Amino acid sequence: MQALSFPGYGRVEIIEIPRPALRETTDAIVLVTTASIGPWDIEHFFSAGEEAVVPGGEFAGIVVETGSDVSRIDLDDLVSNTVRHLSSNGTSQLFGSASLPGGHAEYVRVPNADATLTKIAASGEERAVLTGGTAGLGVNVATAAMSKSPEGSYAVVGCDPIGLTALIALKNSGNSKQIIAIEDHTARLTLASGFANQALRSNDALPIKQMDVVIIGSVREAPEYETAVSLVRPGGYIIFSEPYGPVRSTETGVVLPEGLTISAATWSTNEDAKKIVTAMQIKRLDLTPIVSHVIPLDEAQEAYEAAAGPGQGVQKVLLKP
Repeated sequence: MQALSFPGYGRVEIIEIPRPALRETTDAIVLVTTASIGPWDIEHFFSAGEEAVVPGGEFAGIVVETGSDVSRIDLDDLVSNTVRHLSSNGTSQLFGSASLPGGHAEYVRVPNADATLTKIAASGEERAVLTGGTAGLGVNVATAAMSKSPEGSYAVVGCDPIGLTALIALKNSGNSKQIIAIEDHTARLTLASGFANQALRSNDALPIKQMDVVIIGSVREAPEYETAVSLVRPGGYIIFSEPYGPVRSTETGVVLPEGLTISAATWSTNEDAKKIVTAMQIKRLDLTPIVSHVIPLDEAQEAYEAAAGPGQGVQKVLLKP
């Protein structure tokens, strides 16, 4: 089957590898029909050679094979995945890593299919593909922000697809005193302005030390960490939308104000994903603005370059095998 690989820094190629087979009775095999390029995939794109991976943390497709102990997922179901997979012994793996091949391929093996896959509708596939990763993190970080400071003032620093989802979720809640968006990418700033009271660049006059909660979007794409720290009030909160964000923040050397609480959103479970799918189906949550490009798999080099830039007008890039 065809799959993507990174032969060098900033390079993508299509390779031929064996189609995956069931290994455990709880596995499923999915024929991929849509996949997304996430920040975790872009990190591999720019670190080629460190480890061999088939990327693709987020994917959707048709179930073509199931193990004997799979009970909630049936053959021919259209499904999407959670980016993180928890094994029976509690080991955490991400699709698109060296230990778990991802969905930038024609087929993908899904361990523990009942807990990893979510049934979706064909009409919403190009948005539901995001529910177990990008959208799940955005909704989860918005929920965390509102739990820390109900009806508070919120700033989203970095309006990449995760950050934009957080903005949409915050606005939909109707429980905010103020929402501001900070983004230096022109098209993303324009898009964010539809979901915030103010949309600003990081070099604009910012509301210093005034925000109850500051949400940081994708660590790779957000404005400088100093911007986030400058916005939060004494005793306030910084919440990373990516679970590994706080670890990255310790590498910056930025001095934090006293009393500041730093935390991170959690990876989406398939229960989280199901709730988001339902919210989309009843039109309580519209993720249409998140997706900007749908590109064939055989144009993966151009797709990755657009997503990694990000290119002009690029938000979320999907791949079609």
